[in-house]
Amino acid sequence: VRMLPLQLPVTSGGLGVFDPGAPKSFRAFDRPVGAGQFRVMLSVARSGDKERLAAIVIHVGRPPIAKWTVAHYRGQKMPKSADQLPRVAVTTGWLVLLDARDGAPGVVAIPPHTGVTPLEIPLTDGRRALALPCGTGEFAAYWAVDGADKPVCLVIDFDVLTQKDWKSKAT
Repeated sequence: VRMLPLQLPVTSGGLGVFDPGAPKSFRAFDRPVGAGQFRVMLSVARSGDKERLAAIVIHVGRPPIAKWTVAHYRGQKMPKSADQLPRVAVTTGWLVLLDARDGAPGVVAIPPHTGVTPLEIPLTDGRRALALPCGTGEFAAYWAVDGADKPVCLVIDFDVLTQKDWKSKAT
């Protein structure tokens, strides 16, 4: 687990995600998060000398966590089963996380980069986005909420770890 030195600025009270090569993939998350500078934490999976980004955590509230819930997108109904999990498709190998204020900013050019460290991308509309090197796939997100049902953090899972990995002991 790594805490990033940068923070994600949000002024609209909402978070959004999209594939930078497909602006129509933009989705705003359902829960309001308030305005502020939110801390970002990375979960990194290691296999030998290779590292992959397993998940990202955006801290938007204060603990303790009372429960976990699936994050769905504005305008969508809650999923009724695990096979209906709302997911965002990524074909470029990058997922962009940003203030949901004005929707998708259009195609976002990501400079060449290696490793698991996200890139901070200044957008032409004044927002700053966080580009996450996640590989390709369809990814789900989850909210940790407090006893008053207010968000504590948002976790985006990049499907790197299997159930077997989660149950294994750290070495």
